[in-house]
Amino acid sequence: MFVSRRRNPLWGLPAFFIGMFVSIAALSFLLPKEGPGAYDHIQLEYALIPPFTHIQFVKLTKSDNATQVIQYYPADSIVRISKNALLIYYNKKETQVALKEGSEYSLEQKIFYLGTDRFGRDMWARIAHGSRVSLSIGFLAMIVSLSVGIPLGAVAGYFRGAVDRSIMWLATVVWSVPSVLLVMSFTLVFGKSLAQVFVAVGLTMWVDVARTVRGKVMSIRQKEYILAAQIGGLSTWRILSVHIFPNILGPILILAASNFSTAVLLESGISFLGLGVQPPTPSWGNIIRDHYAYLLMGKPWTVLFPALCIVGLILSLISLANQLRDYYDVKGE
Repeated sequence: MFVSRRRNPLWGLPAFFIGMFVSIAALSFLLPKEGPGAYDHIQLEYALIPPFTHIQFVKLTKSDNATQVIQYYPADSIVRISKNALLIYYNKKETQVALKEGSEYSLEQKIFYLGTDRFGRDMWARIAHGSRVSLSIGFLAMIVSLSVGIPLGAVAGYFRGAVDRSIMWLATVVWSVPSVLLVMSFTLVFGKSLAQVFVAVGLTMWVDVARTVRGKVMSIRQKEYILAAQIGGLSTWRILSVHIFPNILGPILILAASNFSTAVLLESGISFLGLGVQPPTPSWGNIIRDHYAYLLMGKPWTVLFPALCIVGLILSLISLANQLRDYYDVKGE
C-alpha cells in the first residue's frame, strides 16, 4: 500500500520553505529599481554596515533641462547654509552639496535588514534578486534535463537493440565527465548569460533521467496490456504517451525535484568560480565569492545569509524528492 503523508509529521516543511523562496523571488520585483534599496546601488559611505541598521538619507533631485537626476547622501544631520548649498554630516564627516536652481531635497529613512555588502549595496535586495536567478536557472535546467532525458530514455527502452546501445553509449560518455567541468566548458565556449547557464546545467543532468526512464519503460514494455496495444495496431507514440508515460510519472517527479536541487548547487558553484551569471546581476554564488574573505574579518553576514539560502533550498528540494519517493514506492505494512 502507499505510504501515507500523515506518518511523517514534517511532510509540509519542504513545501513551506520552497514556497517561501518562491515568494521572496516574486517580491523582489517590488523592490526599488534605484536608490539605497536597489540591488545595484553602490554607495561606499555605508559599506559593510551590520544588519538592522537605520540610516537617514538626503534625497536630492536636480532638474537639468529635460532630465532629472536623483542622488542620495547618508546623513546624521543636515544644515542649510545658504539658498544654494547644504552641509551634510555623516560619521563625523562633512559633505557640502551645491543646489542648482529648481533642485529639491527631502529626508528618507532606510532600514538595512541584512546589512550591506562591501560596495554599500543592500544585502536583502541582492539576496532577493539572487533567489530569482537561482530559482529560474534551477527550474529551467530541470525542464531541459527532462526534455532531453525522457524522450531518449523512452526510445532506448522501447526499441532496444542498436538504438538502445547508441543512446546508452552517449549517456555513458556524458556521465563519465564531471558535471562541473561540462558546465564550465559550455559556458566558456557559448558565453555566461542566464540562458547559456541554464542550458549548460540542464544538458549535464539528462543522463540520470534517461537511464531511469529506460529501465521503467523496459519493465512496463513486457506487460500484457502493452502487448495487446501492439497487437491492436496502436502507434508507438500512442503507446508511449498514453499507456507507458502515466505509469512512470512518479519516478519522473522524483527526478525533477532532485535535478532542481542539483541545478541550484551547480549554478552556485560555477558562479562562485566566476563562470556563472556575471556582475552586476547577483546570484547567491557570486555574492559568496565577493565576500568570503569577510567571514574571518568580523563581518560574517555578507556570507552567512546567501549560504543559508543555498543550504535551505537544496535541503528542502532533497526532502521533497525523498517524500515523493516514499509516496510512490509500494511498501508492505
